Amino acid sequence: MSLLTIGGKAIHRGTKEIVSVPVTKDLGVEINIKAHILAGRHEGPTFLLLSMLHGEEWFSMLILRELVRIIDLNELRGNIIAIPVANTSAFNTGTRCVMDNSDEPDANRAFGGEYQWLTNQITRVIDEEFMSKSDYMIDYHVGTWGCTMADIGYGADYPDPKLSEISREMALAYQFPVIHQMKLNKGTHSKRTSMGRAALHHSIPAIVPEIGGLGFGENIEKAWLEDNIRGIMGNLKYLGMIDGEPDYCDKYLFVGDYWRVSPKNGGYLEPVIGLDRQFTRVEKGELLARVIDPETFEVLEELRSPGEGAIFYTCRSYMTRPGGWAYGIACLEDDNSYWASK
Repeated sequence: MSLLTIGGKAIHRGTKEIVSVPVTKDLGVEINIKAHILAGRHEGPTFLLLSMLHGEEWFSMLILRELVRIIDLNELRGNIIAIPVANTSAFNTGTRCVMDNSDEPDANRAFGGEYQWLTNQITRVIDEEFMSKSDYMIDYHVGTWGCTMADIGYGADYPDPKLSEISREMALAYQFPVIHQMKLNKGTHSKRTSMGRAALHHSIPAIVPEIGGLGFGENIEKAWLEDNIRGIMGNLKYLGMIDGEPDYCDKYLFVGDYWRVSPKNGGYLEPVIGLDRQFTRVEKGELLARVIDPETFEVLEELRSPGEGAIFYTCRSYMTRPGGWAYGIACLEDDNSYWASK
């Protein structure tokens, strides 16, 4: 493809452009999607990178900012479309979902929607204006303030097994030791998500990196930023968009079944197990954290591991509401989750 057209604007080879694509008008504010288009000087595929479908996951914006800064268009084959803020409506309110009383407030559960809710219109523009012109995709979902994710999701059940294999190889080339085998037709990872839509409607191999969070200090967050940049560069190498071969981890935790351990009560979440135990084994019943009533200081509940497993996302102390993010534990009681080499 010698020329890419986004939002009616032709992007010429060897150029960087910011294109603003209108979505709709909300009460007193325009809803647009701004995309950084990096057009390499050489022929190649188009790689879509999405960030902040959930408006409070703003750490991923820093990843795309750094990528745009370091990419050399003279070396790039093909195009990169980088969207730092996919959901400006939720970002404006600092919330995961759009605050509009809709039936579908979560933009990453609204792809393919037939109605005119804000999330339907936002995802429709992403679908028609960006996904339809892309060959590969990354959609970032990182931790919000107080919690951190730690895995790379890939589509394990594409209708075409070859696409599942490409998705898996993209995850491995991200050079992070936890790989989550996602089902595109089951549970929250369904056809209504960005990855499900890319896979099942456009046949686009995609991955969902979930590395990093907020509130852990600049040194830790800088290391997560470096992890993600290394992962993108590994993918560009694997896809032939820049020279070189990706490096790989010596060993990966492949996550199949896992437990999401979240509080039933709102309160002050006080971890017993934190980042120092990430990727380590926990026993069934092991104490993970306590939830403290912020008014009476009583212990409202204890969070314990439901079974024998390995922690792959965790949290720091913070005020949480019921169901808030706390721990993800890969189940090691059967063969669905396991440590293995590439």
